[in-house]
Amino acid sequence: MTLTPEQRKAVERTGQDVCVVAGPGAGKTLVLIERFAWLVEERGVDPARILAITFTEKAATEIKDRLIKRFRGTPARREAIERSWVSTIDGFCSRLLRQHAIAAGLPPDFGVLDQPVADRLKRKAAEEALDALFGERPAEMRRLLEALDLSTQDDGRKPDLARSLIDVYDTMRVAGARELPPAQPSPDLWPRARELAQQVLADPSSGGAHTPRLREWAGRFLALPDSPLTRAHFELAGTFDAYLNRIGKSRAQQAAEELKNRVLPQLEAQWLAEFNADLTGLLRAAVGRIDTLYREKKLRDAALDFAGLEEEAIRLLESHESIRCDTADRFEQILMDELQDTNPLQWKLVNLVRRSFFAVGDINQSIYSFRHADPEVFEAYREALTSAGATVDDLRENHRSRQQILDTVSRMLDGEPGIEPRPLIAARQFAPAKGPAVERFAGQGDRAEDVEAGLVAARIRELVDSGERKFHHFGVLVRKLGSAGPFERAFDRFSIPFLVSGGRTFLEAREIRDLLALVAALVNPLDEIALVGVLRGPFAGLSDEEILKIGRDGWREQFDARYGRLRRFAGFVAPDRLLVTALDESGYMANISERARANIQKLLAWLRREHAARPRPLAELLEDLESFRATQAEAEAPPPEAGDVVRLMSIHAAKGLEFPVVFVSALHGLPDRRRPVIAFSPAAGLGMKWRNPATGKGQSDPAHRAIIEELKRTEDDEENRLLYVAMTRAEQSLILSYAERTKSSKWRKLAEAAIPEMTAADRIPDPPAAIASVAQSAAEELVDPPAVAGQHDSSAAVTSVALFDACPRKYYLSRYLGLEPEYEGPGTGGMALGLEVHALLAGGTAGSLEAREIAQRFRKSELGRRAERATRVEREFDFLLSLEDIVLQGQIDLWFEESGELVLVDYKTDRDESSATSYALQLRLYALALERYAGRLPDRAILCYLRSDHNVEVSLESKELDAARAAVRALVRAQDSLKFPLKAGEQCRRCAFFQNACPATL
Repeated sequence: MTLTPEQRKAVERTGQDVCVVAGPGAGKTLVLIERFAWLVEERGVDPARILAITFTEKAATEIKDRLIKRFRGTPARREAIERSWVSTIDGFCSRLLRQHAIAAGLPPDFGVLDQPVADRLKRKAAEEALDALFGERPAEMRRLLEALDLSTQDDGRKPDLARSLIDVYDTMRVAGARELPPAQPSPDLWPRARELAQQVLADPSSGGAHTPRLREWAGRFLALPDSPLTRAHFELAGTFDAYLNRIGKSRAQQAAEELKNRVLPQLEAQWLAEFNADLTGLLRAAVGRIDTLYREKKLRDAALDFAGLEEEAIRLLESHESIRCDTADRFEQILMDELQDTNPLQWKLVNLVRRSFFAVGDINQSIYSFRHADPEVFEAYREALTSAGATVDDLRENHRSRQQILDTVSRMLDGEPGIEPRPLIAARQFAPAKGPAVERFAGQGDRAEDVEAGLVAARIRELVDSGERKFHHFGVLVRKLGSAGPFERAFDRFSIPFLVSGGRTFLEAREIRDLLALVAALVNPLDEIALVGVLRGPFAGLSDEEILKIGRDGWREQFDARYGRLRRFAGFVAPDRLLVTALDESGYMANISERARANIQKLLAWLRREHAARPRPLAELLEDLESFRATQAEAEAPPPEAGDVVRLMSIHAAKGLEFPVVFVSALHGLPDRRRPVIAFSPAAGLGMKWRNPATGKGQSDPAHRAIIEELKRTEDDEENRLLYVAMTRAEQSLILSYAERTKSSKWRKLAEAAIPEMTAADRIPDPPAAIASVAQSAAEELVDPPAVAGQHDSSAAVTSVALFDACPRKYYLSRYLGLEPEYEGPGTGGMALGLEVHALLAGGTAGSLEAREIAQRFRKSELGRRAERATRVEREFDFLLSLEDIVLQGQIDLWFEESGELVLVDYKTDRDESSATSYALQLRLYALALERYAGRLPDRAILCYLRSDHNVEVSLESKELDAARAAVRALVRAQDSLKFPLKAGEQCRRCAFFQNACPATL
């Protein structure tokens, strides 16, 4: 490829440090290689005096290979190129430390830990540190575990204390901090809060209906002492409810608005930090011990991890001026690729040795914040050159994509947070496109994800069958490989060969999980999960009924009979040979795909390599594999037809690649928005999310609030850059696809705004007739599927039974498939109020003013007074009830026995009281449960509408109770048959699935 004039200027620029802003397809790798070659050929620089730093080993190998080919006609230079310093920054650190091992205080033969091994050592260090602290300070550690808001997230993995502290420790190291800095002082909100409370009391003009309550609250607030902080402080702050729309326009209203919207939330955060100040010191001590223990473990093994390489190299250069000067003098030129993907620790290292510096990068392609990459490193470097009057080279010509694709990228993303608007100019000529260069696909209906994947597979099949494309011309990119399942199924249906890469798919493939279960069972005969996994999988092939029948003792007997001999050999035979024996004896390999065979061979090769390099017990090897699965992005092994396959990849894995046709798919997926409970940043320090002492709800202290706000901005910026990278991988055709859902994702909205026309479908496309006929002819006989029974859930909530009874289709969509859409209408505070009222009536003390009023109204009612006098009373009564071959779960708000009468009460805070009929079924099931516990049916079942103090009696006659039992039987039958019919009616208009996932019409 011939250099353009702009590329040539960047390659040959002298007299200053060089910054090359190279957009997608601008040839940044070419420019870096040509700069290296130009320095050698035209400036006479010895290759040994050039340090070229890349982001990955693959990129370093590619650059060195291309330079070797470039100088193959001059043997002396070629040999110098082969010995030159072209590597990742970790490779540079390792080479530097080995040359100066004695000065660095390291053994000359120190090792570099693989990431899984490093993670395992770090985890052990964290657990040992916490165990030691618990032994020394048990009361404080218990308080800490109670005070932190750990393990309360609704989805995904629950963070534990050890994992949270390891994340803090890793962030500290990247920031170059050996210990946590002192806590940063935050503004004191006490004076402003008191001033606003005084304004409320001093305003005589406010005459609204709720002004007296507001003034009462202000008086109580002003009476609070500065210290010590008590639960009362948090309770009072939590009950502030100014009813601002019922105060009237006044200075008191303005003060109340500022209190509610700004000052009180920040003051509560301040109080949390003060209230838990001693526990913060405990966390600091824990992080310090983790650092000490982890370093001791690495020293014992004479090894460093990757961050340790950078830390030790910096320490060496900072503590030995002569070595730093010699290293800086050694490299006449430093070239750095992908500067936007550098973290602060790496940039600090580079600055210690750079003299003449040449860097290429693009902020719009910075997508590795999870590796602590900081695009501000590149931005600061560019700004420093600009401020000094130097030239910044801006390569805007794109040598990859059609102009229509680049225009779509600009329309969608220019001006979005994190994206620098830059002209994208197509410099490559293409033949006229036969159809649109940019398209949008949408899957609709109940199985929208499968429909979307079917549309993608059908288009690939169409272009390949027409002779226009080969399979390897296609890249299907998704945010994360958790979205890949529908595409894998669709590609199999359409007989499309494909390769999945860029995620943890290799170790999470079905066949690899089977093998890891076998290893786990060999390691620990008491691991029942592993035992059952082996027995019900292809290694034994027992049915679920057989497994249940033989019981725990039978599981161990069956496993020992089949694989007990291998367990005895485990300490003497190489692990790959153990697995090969099991594979041969079980016939596992007979009926698996070529892709699965390739994955198994890849695992066996890994085991052989590990066993040869570092023999270790099978248990330790299994730990490393599990850690590797949790932390690494290892692609599947390529199948035999890998030369012509569709690539199904994560967007991160596609960085640096290009394809004639790119599908950016599953745009409906949402990013992971879980937030750390303990977090660190150099600017804000250490921040925590604590449990509010009064309400138990998680709340951030000031440092945590600042870190989370910054994290959200960073993630929003990177979300846009991730989409930018994905779209700019396309050369000739770009298709954006998604599954339609009630709530649109940000990416889908951007696509809809930029690409008006859409190809949509609500049914899964069929494969071409030729493929279907081949599949049909391969089957010897077509038979009806067997009748399936007993596949219903073993348990269900009472609310699920009521939902099913109201509409089986709605139950199927929301509870069975888990597709409950997010409610977007008004009035979402009703549920929160109901929870507050229920908590108060169960004995709680915290709640809003409105909730306290409603609860007090019930206590003064006849039912409330009877409950207080009752000889037997239960509130928030959890129960399990075996009924119709299923276990029902539920919670009764209140039941009591008074004057010989057994009364069942269910509270409702609904404003709409027309729903009593739909709640009746729940109360009858509660009555059946209470009969089991109390020994008799309730005399009365009452639906109590708390707002109006209106009670509705629910009949408990035999026919109604029989109908309740029948509703449970109907749910069981529906789950067995997988038939969930519609129950259409006016209620459909209020259903979130109406005219969306549900086909009901009115």
